[in-house]
Amino acid sequence: MPRTLTVGDDADLLPDLATALADPDATEVVVQPGRYVEHLRIEPRRAPLTIRSATGRAEDVVVSFDLRQGDRDRTGLPHGQDCATLTIAADDVTLLDLTVENTFDRFADPRLPESQAIALRTLGDRVRVERCRILGRQDTLLLDAPGWADVRHVHLRDCLITGDVDFVYGRATAVVEGGEVRSTGPGWVSAPSTARENPRGFLFHGVRLTGPGLEPGSVRLGRPWHPGGKPDAVGQAWFVDCHLGEHVATDAWDDTGGFSRHEARFGERGSTGPGAAPGQPGIPAAAAATPGEWLAGWDGLPAPTGRIVVVSDSTASPYPPERAPRTGWGQVLHELTGTEVLDLAISGASSRSFIESGALDDALARTLPGDLLLVQFGHNDPKEGERFADVHRAYPANLRRVVVGARARGATPVLLTPVERRCFDERGRARSTHGGYPSAVRALAAADGIALVDLTAASRALWQEQGAEGSKASFLWLEPGRWPGFPDGERDDTHLSASGARAVAGLVASGLRELGLLRG
Repeated sequence: MPRTLTVGDDADLLPDLATALADPDATEVVVQPGRYVEHLRIEPRRAPLTIRSATGRAEDVVVSFDLRQGDRDRTGLPHGQDCATLTIAADDVTLLDLTVENTFDRFADPRLPESQAIALRTLGDRVRVERCRILGRQDTLLLDAPGWADVRHVHLRDCLITGDVDFVYGRATAVVEGGEVRSTGPGWVSAPSTARENPRGFLFHGVRLTGPGLEPGSVRLGRPWHPGGKPDAVGQAWFVDCHLGEHVATDAWDDTGGFSRHEARFGERGSTGPGAAPGQPGIPAAAAATPGEWLAGWDGLPAPTGRIVVVSDSTASPYPPERAPRTGWGQVLHELTGTEVLDLAISGASSRSFIESGALDDALARTLPGDLLLVQFGHNDPKEGERFADVHRAYPANLRRVVVGARARGATPVLLTPVERRCFDERGRARSTHGGYPSAVRALAAADGIALVDLTAASRALWQEQGAEGSKASFLWLEPGRWPGFPDGERDDTHLSASGARAVAGLVASGLRELGLLRG
């Protein structure tokens, strides 16, 4: 049921926005004219929420706070990005005809080591901001996502955004359409930190870029932001059909923190005005660069294609007939699911080598909206050398790169813990061989809302059921002279036989059905 609350300076109205936002059933908050000095956060909610001014004029309703990164919070520790005047952590929030500002003035006390002061931070998906004024200086508008595996869509239309240094920044997929982006001092307009595997970062479309009173050429359109030196944050900002004032430098892009602008994804197309200059990084003519194309996925996942894409290692990869009976579970998954399977697993791959070899780029290029993307690594990640990915940092970070790439393309990622090896103790009990890697996958899936098939647990239970002797048939325990590809025989407790691969593929299919991702 729709529920409208009204905020204003009247005894019959709610006194502030914080009180209105505390009501979990509110679907609309109408704000009477006034200045509301509040530090606000919109937490996840059950239903969409609209906040609008009662008059339809943004200048009549001002939500204001003065807090910078570095000021102390209630625990005595310094604020970070939670210094934002308004943080939107909920999905499906719309702001209409409001002013949101952070009034911190870094020039009032130049001795302060931190000067970032966010007015608006978005963390939710499908956030709309229309005809609003977002006012600040450094880091005014943070278009963010909860984590590096997440894709968030934000659409700002006909807004005024002010600032000087990196004042539109973050890793969301966002469109700034129409309106004015006003530089209040020398600096940089954008500082995107787009995940490398996300093909869409910031699109400025039909925006007027102004800099009243600024020296010509004193502002650049952007520079890449690599939070904490994160190398796979390869920022993207495109400016399409924008009017550039004379404050915009001829050399419109810049380096930062040791990272080159040439390695980022910057570009212009159709620029006009005195700041438009030939020779800037271009945008391919065929590239999707309209607001609708940029925000593909806003309305949810596309219809399932019925196709499965597998990225993994030798336990899943395909093998030619001469390698029989060695078989990857991905190679036979179509038999157990009745669906098309694109098996892109690579023998010997770890999460790290799969990315660094370019195999992930190839897999994502072949992934379609509506596909299921199954991700299983962990056998080779503990091994020293160029495949090593430690369980604490690199391994989960690598998996997040695969996940965000799938999500950005409208596919559904599914994490699989690594299939267990054949290993029994003296009591005939199946033992674990993967250390902390399966737990890392489970923790990542829980933290980032990713579908999970616990193949480690399921396969270990299967090997236990088969027993120490019976399970040999599921692996490559081969007698000499029987198989041309293994003339000397084999004793391999990692790689699967044809029957073992079908058994594991059956576990994968069962897991997908339990998740509701596979019919039949």
